[in-house]
Amino acid sequence: MSHQPKLLCATGPFYMMPLPRALEAIARAGFDGIEVMATGEEASRDPATLRALAADHGLTVRAIHAPFLLLTRRVFSTDPLEKIRRSVALAQDVGAGIVIVHPAYRWQIRYASWLHNDLEDFCAKEATTVAVENMFPVRLRGRAATFHRTIGIEEMRSFPAVTLDTSHLAVSGIDILTAFDELADRISHIHLSNNLGTGVDSHSPLREGVLPIGAFIEKVGASGYSGSITIEVDVRAWSGRPAQLAASLRENRDYCAERLAAATGA
Repeated sequence: MSHQPKLLCATGPFYMMPLPRALEAIARAGFDGIEVMATGEEASRDPATLRALAADHGLTVRAIHAPFLLLTRRVFSTDPLEKIRRSVALAQDVGAGIVIVHPAYRWQIRYASWLHNDLEDFCAKEATTVAVENMFPVRLRGRAATFHRTIGIEEMRSFPAVTLDTSHLAVSGIDILTAFDELADRISHIHLSNNLGTGVDSHSPLREGVLPIGAFIEKVGASGYSGSITIEVDVRAWSGRPAQLAASLRENRDYCAERLAAATGA
C-alpha cells in the first residue's frame, strides 16, 4: 500500500482570531492534523489546554512552530535557544514529533553556532525533530536585504532536518522542484503555499500564483516522502466569514490530497 505524507493545516495564518475559532474552521475543512504556532495566546502554549482544544475538534497536534516571528519575539523568552527548548517541551507534552524553527539572523553568532554544532545531538537526546525552515530576503526601499544567515540550498544542507517553505523559496528566487530534489534527504516537513511572484512572501492559496504547486505535490508524493505537509495559506480575506473560510481551506486540502493520491496511486 502506498504511503502518503501526513497533511496538516497551520494555525499561524489565523493570528487575527482566537485559537478555538481557528481550530473550528480547520476541522470543518476536513483536516485531522494541525501545526500549532506558539504565540502570545496562552491556549497555544499551555499543553493541557491545547490538547483539550484539539480533542474537542477531532484534531491531533502533530507539529509545533516555535515563536520566531516578529510578532512572537517575546514568547518563550527572547533567547532563541530557550524558545527551542520550551517549544520542544510543548511538542513532547502534546505528542507532536516535530518542531519548526527559523535559522539565525546574521548577528546571532551563538545561536548559529548551536544550530551547526549542537542541534543534531539535542534532537537525539530529546527524541524530537527540530527542522530549520528556509527563509528569504526582504525588500527595503526597492532593494533585497538578507537578514538571515541561511537562505540558499547549499546553506540549508548544513542542517540535519529542514522545513521547506515553497513561498519562501519563491521570494528567494529558488526553483521549488530543484530545492526538493537537492534537499530531499533532509526534508522532514513542508510548508505548502503558492506565491504571487511580486517579491513578497504572499502564502497564496495553492491554485493562485506563479509556482508549479501541482507538479511539486506530485513530485513529493512520487518520491516516497513520509514526512508531513502543512498547508499554510493566507486566510485574512475570510477571517470574518466562517463558512467561506472553511470552504477555502477545504479546497486547498482537497487539491493537495488529490495530487498526492495521483502520484502515489492511493
